[in-house]
Amino acid sequence: MDRLQLGAAIANELLEEFEGGRLRELAQSIAGSLSRTLYDRSIDLRMLAADKSIQDALVMQGSGKRYQAEALERLRSLLRLSPYFLNAFLVDTDGSMTVCAHENASVRSVEFKGQAQFERALRLDQQDSWVTDEVWDNPWSNHRKVLVYVAPVVVNGLTVGVFYLEYDFEGQVERIMDVSRRECDRSTISIVDQAGRVVASTGGYSFHAHHPHAIASIQPQLTTHDGLIVAQATVPSDLGMPGLAYRCVIEDRVATEDEIAKALATE
Repeated sequence: MDRLQLGAAIANELLEEFEGGRLRELAQSIAGSLSRTLYDRSIDLRMLAADKSIQDALVMQGSGKRYQAEALERLRSLLRLSPYFLNAFLVDTDGSMTVCAHENASVRSVEFKGQAQFERALRLDQQDSWVTDEVWDNPWSNHRKVLVYVAPVVVNGLTVGVFYLEYDFEGQVERIMDVSRRECDRSTISIVDQAGRVVASTGGYSFHAHHPHAIASIQPQLTTHDGLIVAQATVPSDLGMPGLAYRCVIEDRVATEDEIAKALATE
C-alpha cells in the first residue's frame, strides 16, 4: 500500500510539474500578446497626433469650424473602423476640449487643466512622445475599464494641444484571455497591476481586488500547493511603454483521483 501511495505521490508531482510548465508558457504567451497589442495602440495614437487635420483643428481654432469638422471626421472614422477605441478627442493647451469623436460622451464637460495626465503630456517635448498610466473604471464611459493614451500635438516644435485615445482595455483583454482559456477550461486567468490588484480576470475577482497569489517579481513564477498550480509572467515593457507593469497570473488545479475516475467512467 505504501508503494502505491508513493507511486501516486510521484505521479502527482510529475503531473504538477508538467502542467505547471505548460501554464507558465501560457502565462508568458498571454503577457506577450498583451504587450504587443498595448504598444500597437500607441502607434495609432502617435500617427494621429501627427496628422495635419488634427494639428489644424488646434492651430486654427479661431478660423471657423471647418478645421474642427475635418478633425472630427478623421476621429469618427477611427472609431468606426477600429474595434479598440471607445473615444478620441482633442484638448487645447488651456485644458478645453475642442473636438470629441463620441457625440454623447460625458467627458465633453470635463476641464482638463491641472489634471495629472494632461499636464504630463504638455511637458513632453518630443513629437513622438506618449504616455498612459493605469487601467481605471471610467465614469464617463459607463464604468468601462479603460486605458487612456495621450500624446502632445506638436507643430513646428510648439505643443498646441493634447490628443487622447480611450482604449477599451476591458473588452480587448477579455478577448485575449478567452481565446487562451479554450485550451485550459479549468483555469482562471487574471491580469494584475504592479500593486497586485486585479484589472481583468476570467474568474470571480472584482476590479482592483488584491490577487491572493500574485507575486511581486518581474521573473516568471511557478508555485504549487495542495493541487493548486499558479503560474505568473510579467508583461514585457521593452517596447517603450511608460507606466505599465502588468503581470499575467494563471491558476489551475490538478485533477483529483475522483475526477479522473469519473472522466474515465464516462468514456
